[in-house]
Amino acid sequence: MVGMEESPSPAGAAMDSFLSRHQVSGDAALAVLLALPLGLMSFALLRTSDSPLALRLLAGLGALVLHGCVVPRRLRPRFAYGLAAAAMLLLVLLPPLHDPSGAYYSAVLLPSSLVFGLLLYTVSGRLDLLSGLACLAVALAGVGLVLARLWDPPSWGGSSGGYDLVSWRIGLSAGLVAMTACLWSLGRLSRIRALFLAELRAKAERAEADRARERAEAARAERDRISREMHDVVSHSLAVMVSQAEGGRLSDPDSPGAGVFATIAGVGRDALRDMRGLLGVLRADGGTAPQPGLGDLPDLLGQVRATGVRVAVQEVGEARRLRPAVDLTAYRVIQEGLTNVIKHAGATAAADLTLAWRPDGLHITIEDDGAAPATGEAGVGLTGMRERLRMVGGTVAIGGRPGAGFELSATLPYESRSLPSSGS
Repeated sequence: MVGMEESPSPAGAAMDSFLSRHQVSGDAALAVLLALPLGLMSFALLRTSDSPLALRLLAGLGALVLHGCVVPRRLRPRFAYGLAAAAMLLLVLLPPLHDPSGAYYSAVLLPSSLVFGLLLYTVSGRLDLLSGLACLAVALAGVGLVLARLWDPPSWGGSSGGYDLVSWRIGLSAGLVAMTACLWSLGRLSRIRALFLAELRAKAERAEADRARERAEAARAERDRISREMHDVVSHSLAVMVSQAEGGRLSDPDSPGAGVFATIAGVGRDALRDMRGLLGVLRADGGTAPQPGLGDLPDLLGQVRATGVRVAVQEVGEARRLRPAVDLTAYRVIQEGLTNVIKHAGATAAADLTLAWRPDGLHITIEDDGAAPATGEAGVGLTGMRERLRMVGGTVAIGGRPGAGFELSATLPYESRSLPSSGS
């Protein structure tokens, strides 16, 4: 299917991870498992043979080397394959072994010779294409030597098993060449699979890093935006403080408290001047437009309804006057929630906005009848919303509704809550 990516099963991934971490011990265990059936059968044949002892010892040495090469096959594949090829050459060149029943057979027909197929599979899967082709050439050269050795069974006392000589030669050639090509191809396939899975893991790590960086950048951008808006709020509060202090001083200029009021007004004016200068630096556009609040909600709802989204508003409880920071945050939460309705639910969706004025704070709920966002992770807007609510002591919960649609629920306290200090 186009666009679908293969991923290993948990059991296969766990096995691959274990074998990659314990290469030598895993291959040593495999060598023992292969030696139990193949090695014991080979050495049983050599023990019962009445061939000369030196011949049997050389054949046994070749079989032992083949089994031993299984241990370093992944740690040092070139060395293991070269040593196994030398052991196979020894078995091919040895004179025929004699069985007590009177039959003759070549030492290369010992069951332990099958181990060479595993080493060919391993080396073709561990090395690059050029090295793999060189190993295939070595294996095919070995196949040629085996064919030359077994081409004429009567020459070494063997039998073609009742088939005529042509059938024996065709079957032997096709079988050895097909087996060699199949093992080499399977090894290359395993290498391609390993490279593919490594690329998938790297791609997943890059995607996760990109998502983390995007979340961090979104949080940082939202903090910058909040800082600019908070400067508006603080500047307004300072202006009120200066005005009240000036009023107190002018109401009774000769009173002892007039000097205190003058000091408060002077410090407030200095702070206000510094704050406005800092605000001019923080604003990208250099403007001084007032920040919105719940009083601007009708204009926002008009903009949303103009896109085709049907919005029903319900207000429960007695409205209260909110602190400027909380008022701004409530507006931004509703703005982001309705924007998500337009983006994810579509222009024909219907949304319900509820403002519940409860004793513990203002509860804002936005529900729609469309589809939830495709990803389960919070997007940039929701990340910024959480950051904004955290700064005023509020909380937010988002998720799909039991039937259909998406729900956003936020709580904003009327009074400020102290946040944990990061410097203590």
